[in-house]
Amino acid sequence: MAKRPTGDELERLRRHFEIERELADRLRRSTREERPRLYAELYAELFRRVELPGNADAQRAQVGLLLRLLEPLLDGRRTFLEFGAGTGELSLELARRLERVWAVDAVDPGIDPGSAPEGFTFVEAGEVAGAIPAGAVDLALSCHFVEHLHPDDLQDHLGLLLSRLTPGGVYVVVTPNRLYGPHDVSRHFSYTPRGLHLREYSHLELGRELATAGFAPVAVLGRLGEAPDPRGWWRVGVAERLLDALPARLRRWGLDRAPRQAPFRPLEQVKVAGFKPRRGSRR
Repeated sequence: MAKRPTGDELERLRRHFEIERELADRLRRSTREERPRLYAELYAELFRRVELPGNADAQRAQVGLLLRLLEPLLDGRRTFLEFGAGTGELSLELARRLERVWAVDAVDPGIDPGSAPEGFTFVEAGEVAGAIPAGAVDLALSCHFVEHLHPDDLQDHLGLLLSRLTPGGVYVVVTPNRLYGPHDVSRHFSYTPRGLHLREYSHLELGRELATAGFAPVAVLGRLGEAPDPRGWWRVGVAERLLDALPARLRRWGLDRAPRQAPFRPLEQVKVAGFKPRRGSRR
């Protein structure tokens, strides 16, 4: 169980929370037309106003975990797209193994093109439709990205990803489980996300969103290194429905004390894979 912050650390987190809540409220009130510009502007403002100690180190540390997660899906793949690429460490690593890699983010990480592998390209988030050909991506990933989207934009995002995938291509989505949340800075002050996690999801909720967008099948990713399992939903579904029936305070108390199975507690991270149908795609 994490130690509760006190003193100066608590005050630092409170300032961070107030800034994130202000920025998140601006996104929640925005129109669909305003949001493509706002995502980039507000995250750039967050990085100016808030010190995020260890953020870049944490992104680098998770590269190995994500490679293990993707390994069963890499065989025969030539192209890769990472949405919400952050520092780009994972995309750069895969660009050394694959023919073509696109790293997409709202904020340019400032990677020197001369030092990047030949097949690597950074793409600003608003330029995906024009920069990445339809049907060009064998494998796509977003990690800790969809929770930052306005909920009204999720289906647009999934539709865009589906259109970029080859038939039989896969979109892997990793996001913190709502049942353990909130996972943004508001965790210290609220039982619901009020910062820049505009909506958090369970496995069941995100699976339904992928199916609605046209992905089929949609599979659960279990332990790192295991292949996706389209039949795993019943186990996940039973566990999540039981947890969701508990009051938020009791659920958090119990999950904080749940035994940790490295690198995550059970169900702590939502890990699902949506496949583009080889025939009869709706997109």
